[in-house]
Amino acid sequence: MAKPTGNYKRNSGWRRQSRGFLAAGGLIGSQMRTNAAKRAFVTEKLRVSWPEIVGAEIAAICVPVQLTLTRGPAGGILRLAVVGAMAPQIQMMVPTIRERVNTSLGSNTVGRIQLVHATAADLAHMPKPETDGPKPVPDVEIPNDFDETLSSISDGDLREALLTLTRNVLSRSN
Repeated sequence: MAKPTGNYKRNSGWRRQSRGFLAAGGLIGSQMRTNAAKRAFVTEKLRVSWPEIVGAEIAAICVPVQLTLTRGPAGGILRLAVVGAMAPQIQMMVPTIRERVNTSLGSNTVGRIQLVHATAADLAHMPKPETDGPKPVPDVEIPNDFDETLSSISDGDLREALLTLTRNVLSRSN
């Protein structure tokens, strides 16, 4: 009779080999990292571009604190820190804020907005995005042939925009 190979024990038969129990997080770790990165991106984009999304007037009186994303058509929850006296004004603007945020971040990103009480000192300490205004145009020599081409453009704003674009492109190639 041929001798069995593998994990065969003479008296007990085949022995089961297993790796043991695995944590559920080990099975879906890569998917969770991907989803967490997407959520962090959306939250950071909201925080950084808050004044551009809702406008300077609204951004001056409320600040996003937390964005909880959920699955499904209901959308997530956006928590805004508001000074108590301004809460009724922001409450009336909630549909407008929700529409602007969903337009910027994607449809149904925010389904509900909660207002959280904050003092004026709290709003002053919360991190605000840096808006330094336009960056200075680098001082780069423009070739004569391009300068002659730009002088033929009659629209002054367009000529200035093209000149700025040319300087930026030439400064990066150096």
